[in-house]
Amino acid sequence: MLSKKFFFFSGKGGVGKTTISSSVALSFSEKGFKTLLVSLDPAHSLSFVLEKDVGGKINQVSSNLFAVEIDVEKEMKDYLKRVKKEAEKIVSPVILEEVKAQIDLAFYSPGAFELAILDVIYKIISENEMSYDKIVFDTAPSGYTLRLLSLPLLLDKWLDQIIKLRQEALKYELYSDLKDKRKLTDVYSEDPVLSILKRRKTQFETLRKKLFNLKETLFGIVTNPAVLPIKIAERTVKELEASGIEVKLIVFNRFRGKSLDEVEKAFPKKKVIIISEREKEPVGIKELRKIGKELLFQFM
Repeated sequence: MLSKKFFFFSGKGGVGKTTISSSVALSFSEKGFKTLLVSLDPAHSLSFVLEKDVGGKINQVSSNLFAVEIDVEKEMKDYLKRVKKEAEKIVSPVILEEVKAQIDLAFYSPGAFELAILDVIYKIISENEMSYDKIVFDTAPSGYTLRLLSLPLLLDKWLDQIIKLRQEALKYELYSDLKDKRKLTDVYSEDPVLSILKRRKTQFETLRKKLFNLKETLFGIVTNPAVLPIKIAERTVKELEASGIEVKLIVFNRFRGKSLDEVEKAFPKKKVIIISEREKEPVGIKELRKIGKELLFQFM
């Protein structure tokens, strides 16, 4: 666990994944690793758990621990602004306003949230991986996370097809214009649409390699010892692994009353960690430190 760079924790809403993410990040920071804790959950509880107003910019929590709560709504709006700016470069002024109206409609389309968050993850990793030893992501609840993490591979394939279609269109235009003496390679390199598509493809490829690299990245599922959370955790593991993302860690938070053998049977070949139930909600550095020690001790 200490050898990894990126950590993603997901789970059904209400199982305590923010508590676990924060405890892990705090433990890393107190072992001397400069650590960034990132909340991607729209229902932010990071400030509550840390007992510190985190906010939308990276803030220092303790000597080696930094945190940020991503404003998903703002990120979606910023993402659409960037798309509009790119459209201005490549779309005819005659239809530009109509295209912008269609982009506005996309704000409410399925997948818009996940696509905006993917952009955030790429931005955080590309801008901060050299500045931090560890980056811990407290993700949105399981359903969002499943859609989110299946996107890079789908988008990669989709962009391949779009790039191919664009190249075919450029080739047809070039060979149809007898006066145009440019080489096809020059046409490709000068085309702003291809440039944008290829840049996006490179971004998604970079992100996919990070997410799928088991040497760098660890995915953990947080659950509770109850029937519904366990079933959701089992489904999440299956669907993530069907997408090519291996889940190594299962954290049973608020554990009480069940046999360890019973919960381990639900997740064969996974590292199962048990965090005992507390008498009161664990908030603040002191309580998170206790959970972090309990968690890391079992992982070693």
